[in-house]
Amino acid sequence: MNDLLVYFLKVNIAIALFYLFYRLFFSNDTFWRTRRIYLLFSILVSFVYPFLSIENWLQSQEPIQVFVANYTMLQDFTITATPEESSISMATILWGIYAFIGSCFLVRMIIQLISIGRIRMKGERINYHGLSIISLEKGVTPFSFFGDIYLNPALHSDIEIKQILAHELTHVKQLHSMDVMIAEILTVILWINPAVWLLKREIRQNLEYLADNKVIESGFDTKNYQYHLLQLSYQIPDYKLTNKFNISPLKKRITMMNQQKTSKIGILKYLLIAPLALALVVSSNAETIIKSAKEKVLNEVSNQEKKTQQSTVKSTAIDELTVVGYGNNDAPPPPLPVNNQMAPPPPLPVDDVTFTVVENMPAFPGGQSALMKFLSENIKYPVEAQQKAIQGRTICQFIVTKNGSIDSVKVIRSVHTSLDAEAVRVIKAMPDWTPGTQRGEKVNVRYTLPINFRLEGKTKSVTSTENNNQVFQVVETMPVFPGGENEMMKFLSENLRYPVEAQNKGIQGRVFCQFVIDTDGSISDVKVVRSIDENLDAEAVRVINTMPKWTPGEQRGEKVRVKYTLPINFRLNKSTDDKKGNHESFMKSVVFIVNGVQQPTGFDIKSIATETIEKVDVMKAETDEQRAELVNKYGQNAKFGVVNIKLK
Repeated sequence: MNDLLVYFLKVNIAIALFYLFYRLFFSNDTFWRTRRIYLLFSILVSFVYPFLSIENWLQSQEPIQVFVANYTMLQDFTITATPEESSISMATILWGIYAFIGSCFLVRMIIQLISIGRIRMKGERINYHGLSIISLEKGVTPFSFFGDIYLNPALHSDIEIKQILAHELTHVKQLHSMDVMIAEILTVILWINPAVWLLKREIRQNLEYLADNKVIESGFDTKNYQYHLLQLSYQIPDYKLTNKFNISPLKKRITMMNQQKTSKIGILKYLLIAPLALALVVSSNAETIIKSAKEKVLNEVSNQEKKTQQSTVKSTAIDELTVVGYGNNDAPPPPLPVNNQMAPPPPLPVDDVTFTVVENMPAFPGGQSALMKFLSENIKYPVEAQQKAIQGRTICQFIVTKNGSIDSVKVIRSVHTSLDAEAVRVIKAMPDWTPGTQRGEKVNVRYTLPINFRLEGKTKSVTSTENNNQVFQVVETMPVFPGGENEMMKFLSENLRYPVEAQNKGIQGRVFCQFVIDTDGSISDVKVVRSIDENLDAEAVRVINTMPKWTPGEQRGEKVRVKYTLPINFRLNKSTDDKKGNHESFMKSVVFIVNGVQQPTGFDIKSIATETIEKVDVMKAETDEQRAELVNKYGQNAKFGVVNIKLK
């Protein structure tokens, strides 16, 4: 999603939340000055909080680490296609419409400012009761704008003028026009959000409550002042940007003047804004962390840096190991060989940064399979836990330091003290790893390891037949596509086709598919667990069903069924592959081949009904040799590309 659009949505959501919070908790009290601060603060925070970063703090929190680790375990394959209808995307059109409507509101605001400037030039500045005001000849409602007060003294009695001046001076001295302008600019920028217009109304009303309160505190009779407001209520406001003496709704202003003052202790409820603002900042940073982690994973996949299914786990979570106990007579776990014992590593320097995901993740000596073998050979089911029939999953976390040693081993999810202690014991006894690197430098990396202790001696034993029918999520040896991950990416890129109907409608997004790899390596039970569009879903399912047999997964030496999740991202490119020119010029320059017949120069692809197209292949030269080969075969225009169309 476009960064500007993400920021736009975050700001609008925050404005809506702050307004709802205001209506729920603050709209009926008499803390008008505090309310003014809240309203302005909410606007400021809404625009600023997406830029506030507490990413380092969030990454240090264990629940966040586990969540990020699990989230980034999935592989991701992206198929892209160039829109066929127009080089101008729907998003560009929508942004253009939005900007046009916003500019209309901006023009309206400028016209209002010009009107105020004209009336200021026509008015006469006089000194009235020691105050400088702009006297007007026509009958307008008294108002103020920034440092000036506008009224026609001939239309009001002395007591009424004093009330007006007391009211408008409050607007002038407290810079209420600044609040009005902020609210107006906000509606220009975020005009599509209803909460913005409602917030603008609350800002204007609260300013009038402040000015009315000042009049009453100055000693004027409340009823007389209210009658004066009623007399002016029939006049139509002329200048919407100004602070007007009789601004509507008048009924609310009178109600507020007669309302009993809120108890001072009630001001403490404004402290509730702190957790709301913090929640917005946390949610914004959490999304950034997940996005950053996911991008690292996708980059590693696209750069073909991992060669096996086990190594596709780019996060800190390692394949789950299951430790099985078969009875109550097992001897206590023997000590590890002396040569495997390690002295406690030195404490990490305080200023060292511990990463969760890095460019090159740490590796156990010999790889993932060697790690699983080490754990299975050394972890023993504690006798105490077997006797008490205790089983479950212990999740441990540790740091692989810059020198490859294991440090800061701890249990972040406990089952029983004996199981926890056994898991920690063996993790501490691990040999040194190959340390992780970030930007070419060795760094500390935090890892998460789940270990599942399960008793089979006290539960129904699992036969080979049952193993064949059971579907596992994670096993000791994960299934592998023939030739590895790189070959799977190649298979998908060669066989997936972006449905033409979806391209024409501008539909894009990520389809999550789930399937089972059987004990013979065949694919079964393919289904979509997250749908975007029926055409995209069908294409993803079709290609997965055509996959060749995998090398099946294994658990405790036996082939088992494993459930696999594959996200496929369908994305429409806005520019051509070579990033030169626009889509229209590209389509005019390339060579078209329809059902094996090369079309003449200037062929219009729009002459072919989209529903008759079965398949479209685009051949694009990446090197001079490839370009020369295409030119020799199809002519000079082939240097721009060759589009091969197969009709149904």
